[in-house]
Amino acid sequence: MNSWVPGADQSPYNVHNLPYGVFSTADEPMPRIGVRIADQVLDMHKAVLAGDCQTCASCTALRDPALNRLLTLGRDVWAKVRGQVQQAVTEPSLEDAASRWLTPLDQVQMHAPLLVTDFVDFTTRASDTRKRPRGSNGRASTVMPSGMELVRPSGHRRDERGEIVFGPSAALDIEAEVGFIVGSESELGRPVAPDAFDQYVFGAVLLNDWTARDFAELETDALGPFASKSFATSMSAWITPIEALGAARSAAPLQDMDMPPYLKESDRYGFDLRLSIEVNGVSVAGADFGDAYWTPAQQLAQLTANGAVLRPGMLFGSGEAGSPQWRLRDGDVVRITATAPGPRGTTIALGEVETRVIPSIG
Repeated sequence: MNSWVPGADQSPYNVHNLPYGVFSTADEPMPRIGVRIADQVLDMHKAVLAGDCQTCASCTALRDPALNRLLTLGRDVWAKVRGQVQQAVTEPSLEDAASRWLTPLDQVQMHAPLLVTDFVDFTTRASDTRKRPRGSNGRASTVMPSGMELVRPSGHRRDERGEIVFGPSAALDIEAEVGFIVGSESELGRPVAPDAFDQYVFGAVLLNDWTARDFAELETDALGPFASKSFATSMSAWITPIEALGAARSAAPLQDMDMPPYLKESDRYGFDLRLSIEVNGVSVAGADFGDAYWTPAQQLAQLTANGAVLRPGMLFGSGEAGSPQWRLRDGDVVRITATAPGPRGTTIALGEVETRVIPSIG
């Protein structure tokens, strides 16, 4: 497919990508859903108002200031809306109308794309992670959008003399991850199989699941991470639809034959994503997400193995995608980006998550 939008065919935000976000402008400050194409944002609210249908479930959802209601409508509706957007930016006969729905990216203010209802973070650090995916329940209320400053957290840690004190973290660190947004709801008590991944997961985001390493040292014997993780998780403003990552599917690493039945997949795949981490504009690390031992589909299955439910708006982090430990200073700016293969040799981008660290309050 070729797009009439200038620069779209050469951009990693091409017609094969089309990520969703929520934005506003100075002239129209009400947040609304948009789809990114090249360096433009397609206003879905205006698109709906210009059409003949404004009251069906999908059109109503697209006029909301967040993506939550669209998530509840399921895979068939997600695919239908995506197809309509692709048609709008590729069909020459629609250029005159659809061009009026575009706003340059440098003229928009991005917001959180959805209200995160639950947050679970998987880990790659535990010693027994090859027996099953391991994770911990996070704090949905502190998931924050890219661009929002991070206040250095305070908590209990050991000082230079080894005594436990309360104060700002001296070991604030990065954890670059890929996160997945759940759309469909599951039934309480009924586990979801890995093969149902496409039915339940709406899209992917980039995460910086910040960690205070010095707080974590005092939590190793507790129920799990608490003060060392709960203060903030930064999330990219754009959600890449899972359908956009079809060409990025790659064979996942081989696993032990004694895998529990609830984690077995008929089609075992990961996603060939390449992450890049910058601090103050300097590249400090990269990571290949496709090398992960546990696939996102298996992590989804682990979430419901005990009968727990999936809810629209749930976010789960895939676990740290390999980066060196870093002690961030006040004023440091951390930026995480990622790319993936697209159809026919194209490349798509997964947005970015960028955050500045500011001093602790109090």
